[in-house]
Amino acid sequence: MNKTALAVGLSLSVALLSGCKSSDEPGRSSAPQSAPAAGQVAGESERSIDLPASFVSTRALPASQADLPPASCEDGERLRGGRNYRVEMPSRVDAAAIVFQVFEPTLFDCEARHPLILEGHGFSGNRQTSASDSIMSPIKSLVDAGYTVISIDQRGHGESGGTIRVMDPDYEGQDLVQIVDWAEAHLDYLAYREGSLLLGGVGGSYGGGFQYLLYNMDPDQRMKAMVPHITWHDLTYSLVPGGAPKGFWALFLSAAGDANTGFGMDPFLRASLLDGLVTSRFNDVAKDFVYYHSPSYFWHNTRELELLDSGNTSNYLLDPLTGQLPITSDGRFIVKTPPRDPYPVDVLMFQGIRDNLFNLNEAYLNYLTLTAAGGDVRLLTYPWGHHYLSPNLGLLQETANSIGFYLDALPTLADGGTDFLGNCGDVEAIRATVAWFNEKLRGRGNADNVITTGQDICLTLSPGDAIAVPDLTIGGQEFSLTTPLEDLLGGTPLLLGANPLPNVIPLTTLEEDAVIAGIPTLTMQVGSATVNSLCQASTDPILSVGTCDVIMYVGVGVIRNNQLLPELIDEQVMPVRGVGPKKVTLSGIAQRLQAGDQLALMIYGQHPTFAGIFSRDLTGLVTTIKGRVELPLLSADGQQPLN
Repeated sequence: MNKTALAVGLSLSVALLSGCKSSDEPGRSSAPQSAPAAGQVAGESERSIDLPASFVSTRALPASQADLPPASCEDGERLRGGRNYRVEMPSRVDAAAIVFQVFEPTLFDCEARHPLILEGHGFSGNRQTSASDSIMSPIKSLVDAGYTVISIDQRGHGESGGTIRVMDPDYEGQDLVQIVDWAEAHLDYLAYREGSLLLGGVGGSYGGGFQYLLYNMDPDQRMKAMVPHITWHDLTYSLVPGGAPKGFWALFLSAAGDANTGFGMDPFLRASLLDGLVTSRFNDVAKDFVYYHSPSYFWHNTRELELLDSGNTSNYLLDPLTGQLPITSDGRFIVKTPPRDPYPVDVLMFQGIRDNLFNLNEAYLNYLTLTAAGGDVRLLTYPWGHHYLSPNLGLLQETANSIGFYLDALPTLADGGTDFLGNCGDVEAIRATVAWFNEKLRGRGNADNVITTGQDICLTLSPGDAIAVPDLTIGGQEFSLTTPLEDLLGGTPLLLGANPLPNVIPLTTLEEDAVIAGIPTLTMQVGSATVNSLCQASTDPILSVGTCDVIMYVGVGVIRNNQLLPELIDEQVMPVRGVGPKKVTLSGIAQRLQAGDQLALMIYGQHPTFAGIFSRDLTGLVTTIKGRVELPLLSADGQQPLN
């Protein structure tokens, strides 16, 4: 499968800055002030982008309140460095409070000035209020290295107002542009190149998503360098791959979003997640909603969303099953921001090789798109991610397989250190982040001295073990899905439905040490043509009676030489839903294999990641398949296809 096919298959306002200084008195107001109407700020001028006239907004800044007056190189005041303080201002969109923390560089240099780094928290989290280091948010290392950092309470989180829209271009996107506008208006010590702010971003998950959103939304294209961790390309793919909602994550995100944000989830988003659990499907309008909040919308728009269109939301919710609950509403969203072509930006992206919310494929699609745009883009992986928050047997198997590594790391863990978890081979995430910004924003040093994989993609095979490859292998060696019963039954039989045990189809036994690293592909026929012809086109939305609503979860497994039970590689599965011919791009994986290991295709009727989503239709409990799988098998050093 070529890269273009992969991208298509998976994919998936604005005027001159004018603002006021913060109050010179410490402290803040108890409530945000209203944003001024257009034309109220002296000297304001407008600059529009390709939006309908009714949606063009101004770039005027409403008054803000800061706990401390900002340092000033122009005035030569408050330049001792190392301070941090809270800022609050009303959103230009709806006057909801925007709250963030400004971290000044440890030492000021009013001659060289200081680039700005925005830092974002994970979903249901909040901003940092003290300068510390973590894999995804190394604030202390950055301020010590001479950067100004702004840590943000995203909309609906922490002290910021509004509801959580999950990186809505017209809400969170506009808020992010406003924060950068504020920084340029109030921090006179920031650094510029050719008149453009030297701006970077760092953070993981939701804190990675904000970076791509600001990059796509900012009319001034100020983002120069980014370090996003474990984040998404297309939320429809993240949440509903293959037409099957990730039941565990729908429940987790809904519960965590409300529990940690004071019931701050937007009703439309909450209703979409609940509806998906009840019906085992996402309504097309819900898919459009989350797709609009994805990098894929800006760069590809494969769902063909149109400006000013929101689809039919009036009949969206189940009624009376959930439609009468106070936690739901039919909500509305309108597409106000058009797709945009990516521009060159330097990106150091990290992804969890075992992540079962945002998998390797998502990072790779971002990598392909931004590389094609002309930036210096690197992709590295590490052995942890969102899967640590979800139930999975693979986590226990991973720990058992890497027991030596974790035993060696016990002293570090006892001291509270976890930085080693961010390593890809000998590349350390925090050091790499600082080196990346130093080269890309300040023109200092060579990031490749720290990112020793250079332009290659770094794939973690297990904790402490990684390979560097020039590109990801898509597909690979072909193996037939044949069993002794295929001739008799017209295909390999599968028991699905609520069956928690995998159907195991042996593929091959390795004769030499190898690496499986890349993105497998699967081509198969689900069900026989005779049986499939009897399936109904539609029926009730809960059980789908008579529709042959087959749901299976497919992954690559290994039965190791010293084990009796199969191991699902990297705990990665991809749903396949329905009958008939299927061409499926499976989730990316990377593990080391030994001679004597047996590879197999593992097919589940249900899987913890997709809790509650299985074939409820009796006609989908048993089916047959036939076809082939292509596996990215490489030599032990990962440098060439396995012979």
